[in-house]
Amino acid sequence: MAKVKQWEEIKGDFEAGSLILGNGASMAVSNSFGYDSLFEEASKLKHISEPVQKVFDSFGVTDFELVLRRLWQAKKVNEALDIEVAIVDKSYQKVRKALIATVRDTHVSYQEAEEHLEHIYLFMKPFKKVVSLNYDLIVYWAAMLGNNQIRHETGSFSWFKDCFNFDRVFSDWRERDGTLFFYPHGNLVLRRHEFSGAKKITAGNSEHLLDSILDEWVRKDLAPAFVCEGTRESKEQSISSCDYLEKVFYEVLPNLEQNLVIYGWAMAEQDAHLIEQISKSKPEKVAVSVYQNDEVFIGRVEKQLKGIGVNKVIFFDSESAGAWNQPSTDYIKTKKDEADALEKALNKVLKKATH
Repeated sequence: MAKVKQWEEIKGDFEAGSLILGNGASMAVSNSFGYDSLFEEASKLKHISEPVQKVFDSFGVTDFELVLRRLWQAKKVNEALDIEVAIVDKSYQKVRKALIATVRDTHVSYQEAEEHLEHIYLFMKPFKKVVSLNYDLIVYWAAMLGNNQIRHETGSFSWFKDCFNFDRVFSDWRERDGTLFFYPHGNLVLRRHEFSGAKKITAGNSEHLLDSILDEWVRKDLAPAFVCEGTRESKEQSISSCDYLEKVFYEVLPNLEQNLVIYGWAMAEQDAHLIEQISKSKPEKVAVSVYQNDEVFIGRVEKQLKGIGVNKVIFFDSESAGAWNQPSTDYIKTKKDEADALEKALNKVLKKATH
């Protein structure tokens, strides 16, 4: 079996590389992301009423995004043709309401995630590109925190940049220092715009962003632009229906750096479309996080990556110092030194006070 390394042993080999994040990254922050299916979670939380279930059954899927997209498009077509939209709109509103309620119940608050965010942005900062396969706000929150702290410390430009305004930002930033981040399957901050567009929801600061997004969905009758489940085929259909997702799929994934880090991604069968695109980057060296020395996972993933031409596959402990949301040894030392200095200063004051 391949030796599982510590992240700090190998991180220097992957600076200015690319990072791919899977659901394990979100689960490391909160177990609330530990469900296999958002639809199944919605059912457990009793947000799937019988009428809503009938809507999903009529489409033969359990994918919120797909159902909402098709209902929204049907509404628009009916409106354009002056056809009654009441039944379609009623179904659309019921499904959307179920999705909003489920996201409210399953997504962590900023306050719950906050203790992890500094470590996450420090982990992401050395990479040229970060690709998150998760629809949640963890990466976005960490990037915004990083930008605030870096600006405060250096007065420099924003280090982390989302590419939701894809053409301008991606072309402007490719040669600059900084980290670009992308969402191949969309994100909560994205909403559908017309038939194939996506726009960013910008209301609210980081601490209240989740509530602001969900309130925007309610007030402005918005449809989300994220894919959280489904087969390979249904995910590819969703990608082809959105210009932002298409650009990430066809322009970013085949052009990642040749040194690649994968954290928390199982590389399951339903994600074969992503692996195929990533293989076009011709990655030479790939480091993969592994949880609790899972030998079965190590064997399967090593075979997968060798199969797409990766020369060197390295595995590292997902809970080792400096990996994702784990404090680095430098961070721990700095905090200890600060605590020791504070204790020393307090002892000095107390000593003076007793004389």
